[in-house]
Formats: sequence, structure tokens, C-alpha cells
Amino acid sequence: MSLEALETVLLISLVVFSIVAVESRSLIRAVFSLLGFIISLSFLFILLYALHVGLMLLLVYAGGAIALLMLVIMMTNRREE
Repeated sequence: MSLEALETVLLISLVVFSIVAVESRSLIRAVFSLLGFIISLSFLFILLYALHVGLMLLLVYAGGAIALLMLVIMMTNRREE
């Protein structure tokens, strides 16, 4: 697979994950699509030879921020509708 095709696939996945994260009614689905967005963005940075930026995105945002968001969502009380 050429680099241009891989970059195109990553850019399309960025758009799809961002739309799903914003338009989703479920908080869990929104957080997981945000995780997919961050992973796709970090792979795009790694593909563009910004290895340190890509790894920091994976470690800080995908590791810490998404885990914190999931913990906060799981700890809140939900109303039955």
C-alpha cells in the first residue's frame, strides 16, 4: 500500500470518527469514536515522520484522557427515560 493511499485512508477515518463523536447520542460511543480519532491522528503524525508527536498523542490522550472520560461516564448516575 502506498503512502498516499494510507494517508487518504487515515484522513477519511478522521472525518468519520469526528462526525460520529459529535453526532452520537450515546456517551460511550462518542468516547470510543474520540479514541478512534486520536489513534488515527497519531498514526497520521507517525506517517508524516513526527514520531514524538504521534507517540505523545497515543500516551497522553489515548491512554490518560480517554480512560478518565470513561471513568467519569461510568461513575455518573443515569436517568431512566
